[in-house]
Amino acid sequence: MSTQKCELVHLTLFKHGAESFLAALDDAGIPHGPVRMYSSAPKNSGLVEAITALSDAMPWNAIAKVIIAWIDARKSREVIIYTEGGESFHAKGYSASDVQKLLQISTNVAIIDTKPADEQ
Repeated sequence: MSTQKCELVHLTLFKHGAESFLAALDDAGIPHGPVRMYSSAPKNSGLVEAITALSDAMPWNAIAKVIIAWIDARKSREVIIYTEGGESFHAKGYSASDVQKLLQISTNVAIIDTKPADEQ
């Protein structure tokens, strides 16, 4: 019986960022899937995706590189990483290795693009 734990990166995709960010994950070969959330009260309007893997198989570095490349492609993009300690970090300006470390202690990652793909 394995004693490895399962790791999870919880992504909440807002505005116009969902399609392009999920495509970037697909291009990098990072498997992800939707999380269905049900509630009797209104919730935020973001789509929720998750990346899960056994701790040894989680592609932390690849996810961090996708985040950095995705942000750098357009000025209207932002990624905010929320940690277990209640802190939030805007990934813009961080290196891939810094983002990788933050992802490992994240509780949620907000993916935001404020402009549609056809707008610069």
